[in-house]
Amino acid sequence: MSEDEKKYKLLDFKDVGIDQFVRDISSPIQDNWDENAQKENVAYFTPVKYLAPPSCPFPFDDKLKGERIYFPSIEEWNKCPDNKRVEMYHKAVDDFEAYREDYNKRVDEYYKEKGLNDLESKADSGVYKYEKGRSHFEFQTINHPFHFDQDRSHNKWKTDIGLRQADNELVYSTIVDMDDEDTVSIINKTVYDYIDTVTKGRPLRDGDIFYNPMRELLRWAETESLDFGAIPNILEASESQKPSKVQRLDQLHPKSSQKPFGFKQEHSTSPRSWSIEHNISESTVTPTHSLRFSCTQGSPYLERGTAFPWYTYEECGFNYYKAKEIPRRIQLLEQYALWNDMREESPPPSVSLSWEECVIIGSRHYTMKIQRELNEHLKNLLNLDRDVFEKVTEEAGGKKYTYYECLIKITTVQEEKESYKRFTKDSQKKYRGGINDFQRDKKSGEDTGVYTSLDDTDLT
Repeated sequence: MSEDEKKYKLLDFKDVGIDQFVRDISSPIQDNWDENAQKENVAYFTPVKYLAPPSCPFPFDDKLKGERIYFPSIEEWNKCPDNKRVEMYHKAVDDFEAYREDYNKRVDEYYKEKGLNDLESKADSGVYKYEKGRSHFEFQTINHPFHFDQDRSHNKWKTDIGLRQADNELVYSTIVDMDDEDTVSIINKTVYDYIDTVTKGRPLRDGDIFYNPMRELLRWAETESLDFGAIPNILEASESQKPSKVQRLDQLHPKSSQKPFGFKQEHSTSPRSWSIEHNISESTVTPTHSLRFSCTQGSPYLERGTAFPWYTYEECGFNYYKAKEIPRRIQLLEQYALWNDMREESPPPSVSLSWEECVIIGSRHYTMKIQRELNEHLKNLLNLDRDVFEKVTEEAGGKKYTYYECLIKITTVQEEKESYKRFTKDSQKKYRGGINDFQRDKKSGEDTGVYTSLDDTDLT
């Protein structure tokens, strides 16, 4: 296949850092700091076998204080439940970076105070800046051993266990919600397509830097009974997760025989003037997995009470993210609907903590990614004049917490027997118990900010 016929060019891979990503997952961790060594290590690449979370806690050596600090503390990490570790990891990254920024400023002050103005004197002092930080997009891979007799005489290959440290935003954001089996296939296909693009598809010979890596990849695909042509690379996988081209709501035509709308929404509207109904029940009247939008407050450009027909997810630009499972952006709308229902039925003492309980999908970091995408999607779809989600700060137990309000009213249409928004008696009791704990600890000054939460098993 000629380069002009390829869907992606080399620049497409480089623009999203796939060239560095390939070097990362080709190199032992001790070569993280050596750019030249990493470039040579691609000759020793073997396919990814497993995925692993990054090592945590993160050590930080504060030379000025003469102590080693961990983010989070070892005790916090050991006591953290498994289902909360992703969230703690991302908080640890933020804390590490904040400390690193402050530490580097203190190092500059130390150099100035000691009169250390040149590189040699700074090096002799034994006090260094932390130039490399931590990333929210790090993860680790464990790669297969060599199969084609690559030169393993160097010590780093003799003892290599295949553990690699990767850091790429596009890769992380694309695979974060996938099964490991699918992710491994996508990563290995990405390396295959990248090498094929770099070499322009020419036959490789012994001695070429990518000769053994391509042999390893083909061997892996054959042993796994996989067709590389049927597996997407990371660029293709990320494209499939993006929302379809979003038309303005007034430009959509309903499937039914209703006449097109008799107005043009030429001017932007406020998020508070809209409501969204989400149908998740089986119905012969309205399609399952559909949305209806209404202008509830009226405006100079939309008649008060204007209600649009029901639209499927795809018609509104929402793609199913995996095997026809509910799109993540729609799931986030449902989480907000659940949270608002809970607040109306049983107002919590801490809005921010209840937001953390009900709205978060996976982790706060991942939820914010989905929320940013949903915000832009709805702004385009409804021609809004401002953001859909409003940031709010609350103080609880002597600490400040941040949460978000959705300015669009969201309701769910469903059969009661199918409802997964109604709490069971046991889960209501469990949640009230968490609130009571919060109130008691807040009064006594022993608030830890950690209380009983709800999970999927608590919902009917």
